[in-house]
Amino acid sequence: MISGDSLGTLVLSIHLELDLEDQDRRDEQRLDQLRGRLLDLTKTTNVPATWAVADPLFSAASESILAAGVGHEVAVLGDEAWLGRGCGRGRLARELARRFSAPRKNGMAVSTLALRNTTQLADWDLLIQHGVTALSGPVASQDTAAHKPPQPPTRFGVWQPPAALRLPIRSKWWQPATWLLRQAVKRTIRKRTLLHLAIDAPRLIGDEERGLHMIAAMLRFAAVKRDAGMLSIATIANLASKALDARAGNPSRSILRPAA
Repeated sequence: MISGDSLGTLVLSIHLELDLEDQDRRDEQRLDQLRGRLLDLTKTTNVPATWAVADPLFSAASESILAAGVGHEVAVLGDEAWLGRGCGRGRLARELARRFSAPRKNGMAVSTLALRNTTQLADWDLLIQHGVTALSGPVASQDTAAHKPPQPPTRFGVWQPPAALRLPIRSKWWQPATWLLRQAVKRTIRKRTLLHLAIDAPRLIGDEERGLHMIAAMLRFAAVKRDAGMLSIATIANLASKALDARAGNPSRSILRPAA
C-alpha cells in the first residue's frame, strides 16, 4: 500500500446554483432533486466533495450537505455580479463578509471560493482578510482544461487547485465517457498527481439519467481505488490546508501537482 502523501489525489467539486437568467421554479425544483440524488451517490460511495453555493449561511442546501456525514465542504460560488470588474473594494468586502465571515461566526467552516463566470480577480488582500484559503477557477470543458497552462498552486497565500474537468464529459462513440474517466483516474494514480473533476449540476437538468449514470460509475470506480489504498479523495479545503501548511514549513516544496 502506498503511503498517504505519495498517493494520487481526486478532488470533486459540485456547483449547485442556477445562472440568474435561467432561474425558474421548475428548474429550482429539479436542481433540488438533483442535489438529493448526488448526495445519495456520495454517501453510498463515501466520497467527500466541495459543494459551491451562492450564500452558504442562507442556502437551503447547506444543512443537508454538512449532515451527510462523509466530510463534505460547503464553498462559496463567486459570481461576476459581485466579483467582476467595476464592483469595487467596498462591494467586494461586504460580499465576502456576508458569504464567508457570517457563516463562520455561525459555526460553519467556509474557506473556498469557486469562480463561476469570471476569471479576473483583484484585491487578493480582501480574500485573506475574510479567511479565503482556496480559489477554484471556472469549470472548463475537457478540451479547454487540457490546453490551459497550469496556474501557480499558491498565490498571495491562497491555494488554487488545477483547472477542473466538467462532468458529464463529452465523448466519442468509440471512447465512452466512463472509460475516459477511468483512464484519467488511473493516470492520476500512476503519476501520483491531482485530478480535479467538477459537476456543474444545472447542466444536468434535462439529461439527468445519463449524467448521473456516468457520475455514479466514476464515483464507484474511484471509491474502489481509494479502498484499495491506491487513491486519495479530498475536498478543496483539505488540500488547501495541507498545501499551505507544507508551504509554511518549506516554501520551496510543492506537495500537489495538476494531473497531466
